[in-house]
Amino acid sequence: MPPPSDDESLWASAPWTATQPLNNAQRPIIPGLQKHVPYVPGSTTLQTLTIYIPGTQPPPLPTPSPTPSDSTWILFIHGGAWRDPLVDASAFHPAATSLLLKNNNHNGNPIAGLVSINYRLSSHPNHPSSNPAHAAHHPDHIHDVLGAISFLQRARVATGRYVLAGHSCGATLAFQAVMDPTRWGLSGEMQIRKPQVVVGLNGLYDLAGFIKTPPVGYEGLREAYEEFTRGAFGDGEETWRAVCPATAREWVGEWVGEWEGERRKAVLVQSGEDGLVPRGQLEGMRGVLEREGVDVVEMEAGGGHDEMWERGEGRMAEVLWEVVLGTE
Repeated sequence: MPPPSDDESLWASAPWTATQPLNNAQRPIIPGLQKHVPYVPGSTTLQTLTIYIPGTQPPPLPTPSPTPSDSTWILFIHGGAWRDPLVDASAFHPAATSLLLKNNNHNGNPIAGLVSINYRLSSHPNHPSSNPAHAAHHPDHIHDVLGAISFLQRARVATGRYVLAGHSCGATLAFQAVMDPTRWGLSGEMQIRKPQVVVGLNGLYDLAGFIKTPPVGYEGLREAYEEFTRGAFGDGEETWRAVCPATAREWVGEWVGEWEGERRKAVLVQSGEDGLVPRGQLEGMRGVLEREGVDVVEMEAGGGHDEMWERGEGRMAEVLWEVVLGTE
C-alpha cells in the first residue's frame, strides 16, 4: 500500500475542472470532473480513474470532499473483453452525465459521486502495441480494479454505501472484486470495504461453459470467446472456471459475510438484442447468487451489447439511478 504522501501526489496530479452550464442553466452539468487520476505510483496510462462530483463547484482540495452518510457512490468498470483499447473509462461518460442531471433535479442529492475505473488490458491481435499497459495477464486486471478501490477508500471515497457496476467483462471484474483478495494473490492485509450492491450489465459470468457448449445462435462466437479468454487468463480451463463468478467455488460468503445482518443485492441486466452475450450467462449467475441467499433483481434493456454504454444516458442511467434510490 503506498504511503499517504504518495496518495496526495497522485491526487494532486489531476486537477478538477467543471463543464459549462447546459442551456444557460445556473449549475454546470458536471461541477467537478477529474480525469486521468493515477491510483498507483508509477502508473501506466491505463491505471487511472475519472471522477464526477455533483454540487455547485469543484471540491476545494485535490481529493473529493467527505461523503454525506446518506449519499451513495457509484463505481463503474468498463468492458471490452479485457483487451479492447477502444473501450476505456470514458465509456461511462454518457451515463454519468445523465445521472448527475437526475441528481441535480432530485431533492436530497442521493449521489455522492461517480467513478469510472481504467485498468491494464491484455494484448489485442488487431491492435498491436508496445505499451506495457496493453500487455496484461490475469490477475493484473483485477489487481488494478482492487488497487483503484483501495486508493479511493484511503481518500474516504466509497467507504460507506456504494454501488459497484460493470459492463460485459467489467461485470466479471465487479464480482471478482467482492471475493477475497487472496484468491488473486494479494495480501490478506488489503482491506477493502465491499459494495452494498453489484450491478452486472450484459455480463460475462461463465467463459468455460460458453466455450465448451455455445448456446444456439451464438456458435459462431466460440472461437472469439476462446481467443480472448486465453489471452486474458491463459490456457487452463481450471483457471477459466476459477475466475468466473458463476463457476468459482464458495465465494459468495466472502462478500455477504462482511455485511452481517444485511442482505446483499445483485442487479443483473441483459439487453434483449445482445448479439455477443447470451441470456444464459445471466441465468447461470442468478442461480448461483440466489442459492447463496443474495437478493437478485433482474432488469431488461433494449438494444445491442455495446448500446448499453454507448447510449448510457438511457437505460443504463435509469438502472443505476433506480439502484441508488433503492439504497436510501
